[in-house]
Amino acid sequence: MSTAAAQSQDDFIPAFMRPIAPYWALMLVVLAAYGNIFGNVFVYDDKVLIILNEYLRGWDHIGDILTGSTQSGAHMGGGFYRPMQMLLYLFAFHLGAGATFFFHLLNLSLHMANTCFVYRLGTKLRFKPWGVFLAALVWGLHPLHTEAVTYMSATADPLFTFFCLWAIIILLPDFTPRKILQIMPLFLLALLSKEAAVMFPLLVMACLFLTNPQRLNVRTYFCTWPLWSITLIYATWRLHADNFFGTQSAEYFAALSANAALREYAYHPAYRIYTFLATLPDYLDLLVWPQNLHMERGFPFYNLSLHEVVQSEPVMMGLGIVLLAAAQIIRSSKKPEHGIEMSWGLLWFAAAHSPDSGILSPMNSLFLEHWMYLPSVGLFLGTGETLAKILQNRPRLLVFACSSIALIFAGSMFSKTHEQNKIWHDPVSFYNNIIRYNQRSAAAYGSLGVYYSQTGDYFKAIEQFKRSVEISDSRPDVRYAMARAYLQLPDWTAHIPDAITNLQRSLEMDPNFYRSDQTLGSIYDYLGDKDKAKYYHDRADAILAQHQ
Repeated sequence: MSTAAAQSQDDFIPAFMRPIAPYWALMLVVLAAYGNIFGNVFVYDDKVLIILNEYLRGWDHIGDILTGSTQSGAHMGGGFYRPMQMLLYLFAFHLGAGATFFFHLLNLSLHMANTCFVYRLGTKLRFKPWGVFLAALVWGLHPLHTEAVTYMSATADPLFTFFCLWAIIILLPDFTPRKILQIMPLFLLALLSKEAAVMFPLLVMACLFLTNPQRLNVRTYFCTWPLWSITLIYATWRLHADNFFGTQSAEYFAALSANAALREYAYHPAYRIYTFLATLPDYLDLLVWPQNLHMERGFPFYNLSLHEVVQSEPVMMGLGIVLLAAAQIIRSSKKPEHGIEMSWGLLWFAAAHSPDSGILSPMNSLFLEHWMYLPSVGLFLGTGETLAKILQNRPRLLVFACSSIALIFAGSMFSKTHEQNKIWHDPVSFYNNIIRYNQRSAAAYGSLGVYYSQTGDYFKAIEQFKRSVEISDSRPDVRYAMARAYLQLPDWTAHIPDAITNLQRSLEMDPNFYRSDQTLGSIYDYLGDKDKAKYYHDRADAILAQHQ
């Protein structure tokens, strides 16, 4: 009877299906967790990257996408050089005539593929399949990743992760020169998806540390020199290229009026190190038990003296995490049986998070949830393999109990992700969630004002715009939107002076904000001032001509 029962269990999944069954299971569960995102509308940066992006309107703009920044299509300065992301948006836009469905499908498809890649990476590293499956399952369902998946404009994170994981999987297990050459196109595609891919050679080195017995021999890592060559060439070009400065440049970062309070952070490496250390306990907390997830976190920067650093609990906790991780890596490097897999996970985390740490160069934010998308892969796989090894040869009841706890945890992550997706449903739920945790978010109030303007509630829109300006008068688009709202009021002619004041203020902040010029030209046309009308219309036309 027992033999027949075992045979029946083996036959439950056909032999040809068993190798791919874990992948199908992971994809279906992730699809179910994110199945409620397709009704979500555009929010936050979707306006600039998608709604106002004229490059998505026609195939003749492919050249502009390949040579412009993420904000060029909206005729705005700055932005990032991510042509792969924008090309995929071009396809998504035309497949759905600008509807949200294909943008959601794009991000979710990438996340499902990445979840499968996480499982494949673990098996290629020869980790135990059950531990790998649970790690990939928890990673795929973790609500911390909703910012990278549910948010349509966050495609860069799952996209560059897709290319990085694919390349690592090809390299394993032997890292031959032929394979290094083979993955170089994938590395280039990752770089064209997000700048953070510059750390890819470090991921390769972390995997060499795990798989090569000569991990303490420097020559072991010489095989990565072609990848470092690409990184050096890309970084040199990126630092000197015009129009792609984004906020990675310390000079530009500090010059932004919105970041005036962070100039000390931008110019003092010690403050950036202290701030980075302070983020680690919070990231760890969110990875272990995610709660209070939201954008626009008001994370403080730590401009401390050495004496104050010692008394700062967050900084000292972060330093403790770093020292414990370093001790574990050093210990296992000499004795692999002492958790070399966990050390690999820590090295992977450090490598993947290094571009966003702010240590080498200040970032446009201090703490973002989507920055954990790729770094967390190493932590989950390393933890899964460590626990699997601890439970090896233990009583089956203990193994069953631990596996059940892991599945219950995965189930709770499923539920949390499903609920978190609802917060991204529309601007009201999304921005009110930000304001709930950060009442000083000028961006949230401004964006909420834009939404009320679009729904025709102009009085409420103006109220939100005023709150935004009171907190931080640094965004020309908010002043422009407030002016447009004044011009939609029933007694709009009485509010023309208010509109002109706001439009002129927007041009003070950004002289190239041509939409304000266009609106001022129309206002002076109405007022009969032909000279001023011509002046502003000519300014707008000149700015637009520069972008054509």
